[in-house]
Amino acid sequence: MQFKKILVGVDFSESSENVIKSAVYIAELFGAELKLVHIVENTIFPVALDDLEPLVDPEEFRKIVEAIERLTEESGKKLEEIAKEISSKGIKTSYLVKTGDIAEEILEVCEQGNFDLVVIGAHKNSFIDSLLLGNEAEKIVNKARSSVLVVKGKPVESPAKILCGYDFLPNSIEALETAKEIAKKTGAELDIVHADTEEGFAHFSHIYESVFKKKVELLQQLKEKLEKEGIKTDFEIIKAEPAKAILEAIKDFSPDLVVVGKRQRKDIKRFFLGTIAMKVVKNSPVPVLIVRKR
Repeated sequence: MQFKKILVGVDFSESSENVIKSAVYIAELFGAELKLVHIVENTIFPVALDDLEPLVDPEEFRKIVEAIERLTEESGKKLEEIAKEISSKGIKTSYLVKTGDIAEEILEVCEQGNFDLVVIGAHKNSFIDSLLLGNEAEKIVNKARSSVLVVKGKPVESPAKILCGYDFLPNSIEALETAKEIAKKTGAELDIVHADTEEGFAHFSHIYESVFKKKVELLQQLKEKLEKEGIKTDFEIIKAEPAKAILEAIKDFSPDLVVVGKRQRKDIKRFFLGTIAMKVVKNSPVPVLIVRKR
């Protein structure tokens, strides 16, 4: 997959610097343009301004409007400075400030702008020493029709190791293609992990052994093909459910980036992440790229 238009969620938190660095790096790799977006969250008042006006004193309403306008202006100035700095690197960069629900506004901008990738950050939980998805980030990951890069722990910059979850299905094939493109451009080593969940049918031992052997053959062929393209590649089959297998591989391989596919649900209006990918995103200590072809 080629990323040509990247939307970057900037909230000016501690994690924003890593989010921006990662987005800039991906943009440089793919020759993409960036759009920075900041949402002034609708927390000062519980309803839309138009609905609120008849309910409050005119003077109080004026103060609320002025406060939102001031925050919007200040955020715009900050984004403008960041955009200028990025543009100086030769990357076409624009910015936007909106007011409202963070996740819904980012999703709307993504849809309207036909972005290929959304880059967002996770936030550190002060009660436990780990990086977790916030509610808004989780909504974006779940509902986005585009690919999503969740930056956790460290920025995506010159990855030396990339881990890709692979199950032979279209969504993981697309994920592997993207992992391959990044590995080609960066010289990163690529590790392919497949979760073997067919052992439950071991009472049909001859069938299980045949299927397992075929998987090994296909993965070996895939490894040889990628190595012919100049990508140092290895694969592993872990006997566990997929999310657990990928998380186990992360511990063993210590990648700089994890790439997984996003499955399409046709029975609902939006497309939701399966529990496998969501478990990986929530529990991975490193950035996770969830790939979906638009």
